[in-house]
Amino acid sequence: MIAWLFCCNISLAQNTNEIVVLKIKEAKEMIDAQKFNEGIRLLQEARKADPTNYKILEQMGLAYYLKKDFNNAILVFNQLIKMPNIDSDCYELFGNVLDDNNQTEKALEIYSLGLKKNPQSGSLYYQIGNIYLSKKKYNEAVSAYENGISAEPTFAMNYFRAAKLYCYSNEEVWGMIYGEIFLNLIRNSKHAAEISKLLYDTYQSEIKLTSDSTLTVSFSKERPTPSTPNPYGTSVYEPTLEQALKGTKYIDINSLDKVRTKFLDIYFKNDYDKQYPNVLFEYQLKVKQAGHLEAYNHWLLFKGNETTFAIWQAKNKEKWENFIEWYKNNPIQIDDRNKFVRKKIAK
Repeated sequence: MIAWLFCCNISLAQNTNEIVVLKIKEAKEMIDAQKFNEGIRLLQEARKADPTNYKILEQMGLAYYLKKDFNNAILVFNQLIKMPNIDSDCYELFGNVLDDNNQTEKALEIYSLGLKKNPQSGSLYYQIGNIYLSKKKYNEAVSAYENGISAEPTFAMNYFRAAKLYCYSNEEVWGMIYGEIFLNLIRNSKHAAEISKLLYDTYQSEIKLTSDSTLTVSFSKERPTPSTPNPYGTSVYEPTLEQALKGTKYIDINSLDKVRTKFLDIYFKNDYDKQYPNVLFEYQLKVKQAGHLEAYNHWLLFKGNETTFAIWQAKNKEKWENFIEWYKNNPIQIDDRNKFVRKKIAK
């Protein structure tokens, strides 16, 4: 008899769980179809059956948020963050609700609370950075994005924001590195096209070739100080780029391919890779050793001048196709051991 009751309890629990899963699935479909009230009703029914499932409240809060019912969304999320073992998405959604409801300081508190419980969340740092960016607090914003890169080095959007901020500053060197890493993480998107053009335009604006064969580069304004006697931008990056530019008469995608190839050779010849390890330059070396650096460089900068790229591509179909095939199977690999963060080498 006891065994029979035990089996019945298991069966009832299984049936309840299946019903809850189905209701959540149906509710998501309703929310996707913008039938928010129907979705919320289904979630309320699911919650009665399983009050411990935080995903139910998360979806309910999302439904109210999409419905622009911020008051009810906030009530739901206040219940949600009291539940155990919730993930970073819950804090991110709650913060977004508060931010959109003009409660930015409270949103920052929620993102920070989420980070205490989920310290490896790049997306929470990204949301913090976005709030500071909207307030034009650029130093705080870039700090948040870089903390996000350090916490979760495969979360691409922190590189995107950091690249843009640095490329529009006096320290473009970091924007060039962050931007190229971003392009290797997110290869085909509107953001990728934007960064491709930004990298090309930054090369164009910060390299000056004059008629008497002299040149200047300006990717950093940092000067030596007692605490930073050899700033990376002016002591390593710019001098290496100047060497690579010797003999260059104009700046376009084709010449930048040659310049970038020389830069890489000089960088490793001078053992800068040992003093300033950088996952991006290590990956470029891998691309070169595989015989695809020319195609890679053209791909990287193609949005800067699509006509020049198209002419090169038409003349180099086999190179291009071989690169694409190789590139699909050999993405950049970034983890906590080899991640690139400015603070690690800005010395």
